[in-house]
Amino acid sequence: MEFSRRPIPRVAAIHDLSGFGRCALTVIIPAMSALGLQVCPIPTAILSTHTGGFEHFTFRDLTEDVASYFSHWESLPAKMDCVYSGFLGSFEQIALVKEIFQRSEGAFRVVDPVMGDDGLLYATISPEMGYRMRELCSMADLITPNLTECIYLIDRPYEERPFSLEELHRCLKELCDLGAKQAVLTGATLEGEILINCAYDRQTGHFSEARCKKLATSFPGTGDLFTAVLSGLLLQKVPMQQALEFVTDYLAQTIALTIGMGTPVREGVALERTLPLLTKWNT
Repeated sequence: MEFSRRPIPRVAAIHDLSGFGRCALTVIIPAMSALGLQVCPIPTAILSTHTGGFEHFTFRDLTEDVASYFSHWESLPAKMDCVYSGFLGSFEQIALVKEIFQRSEGAFRVVDPVMGDDGLLYATISPEMGYRMRELCSMADLITPNLTECIYLIDRPYEERPFSLEELHRCLKELCDLGAKQAVLTGATLEGEILINCAYDRQTGHFSEARCKKLATSFPGTGDLFTAVLSGLLLQKVPMQQALEFVTDYLAQTIALTIGMGTPVREGVALERTLPLLTKWNT
């Protein structure tokens, strides 16, 4: 077998690390690695499990380590082709990511503004932190909010109902009005129990979308997996429409398999079985 000798892109992944329950770095690292990327994690916190469905988990905040962590990379030097941030637990971490963005000239900047789901903000996210998240989104090349996060970022009331395509397009434009070059809205529902992931490019004015049948069960960590795969494909110059279709199908297959295996929801999706689908891009 012959392998490519082209340079391997580096991704600085600024996320938490949960030891059990597939989410954040434990899904981002294998997925992006399977796509052919080098993942360089900057852990923002270490937890024994994620916080959804588990009790008595351990938590260690690593805010004080983030700046020195990145500064050491700069001294090597270890240039990053992409800086990708997810769940941030404090004002300080938002400010630190903004600084890392500023110091990462030429890098593809991705913000998954992890703040809530199902119409509610997470307990650790205050309205003030939400405001600061808008500042971080303004610096991004790509943002990937779910519907709850989108509605909060653009300051609209949340409604649990199917949306029209025109409404979603308006939401995407308002997201890009925050300053991001591209916005992807994940997990919205259309009439007929159809799930849609849709994107808008502020520079070209082009919309992209991918649809699938909405499944009965949702799992923690799928947003992390979605953004990791989508960002990895875009970083390797896959067009947005093609990338969106692939990641939507990949997540649908992975979730369906996980449901069929009887996996407890809080354990996340069984991506170990579907990682081979990602290696087709690793050439």
